[in-house]
Amino acid sequence: MNQLSLRLAGAFLAACLASAVIGSPASAQTPPLPSGSFMPPPGAAPAAPPAPAASHLAAARQLVLASGLARAFLGVVPDMAGKLNANLSQTRPEIARDLKATIDALQPEFAAYNDDIITFAGVVYTTLMSEQECKDALAFFNSPNGKKFVDVQPGVFANMGPAMGEWSKSVSVRMMDRVRAEMKKKGHDL
Repeated sequence: MNQLSLRLAGAFLAACLASAVIGSPASAQTPPLPSGSFMPPPGAAPAAPPAPAASHLAAARQLVLASGLARAFLGVVPDMAGKLNANLSQTRPEIARDLKATIDALQPEFAAYNDDIITFAGVVYTTLMSEQECKDALAFFNSPNGKKFVDVQPGVFANMGPAMGEWSKSVSVRMMDRVRAEMKKKGHDL
């Protein structure tokens, strides 16, 4: 698994764990994601939700940052800039020095692109959590225990990676064994 995938998986699991820790009756229902989301409901065009209140979006954006979810996004832009520099320098070595200087000078502009994805994640939270739920979750993540939870996530995922691979193999073998046994009872050899 590459670093980006690990970061995205880590952020996703952190959000899932945070939801489990905080708990919410509203989480039993899954409202539609904002329009322009990557996964519209099956068989239907996504309806554009009403724009969230500015205070709701502000709390949700703060939640994206405090929960560690933003860590999954914040490395993407610098990685892209580095790859752009490496690729263009390789194909056009004569411009490498000017190219690096240009990309370095544009870093503040490129870094501002992170705001787009943080806002999008905030909008997603506003469709899934009330403003008060966002504030309550934010209070947890700003507490000493919440900060510790966020701080240990990279270590959790670093240790989970190898275990996930072994677990996946084990479950796959056990599933196949069970299916074979049940199919044999029906007269089928797999």
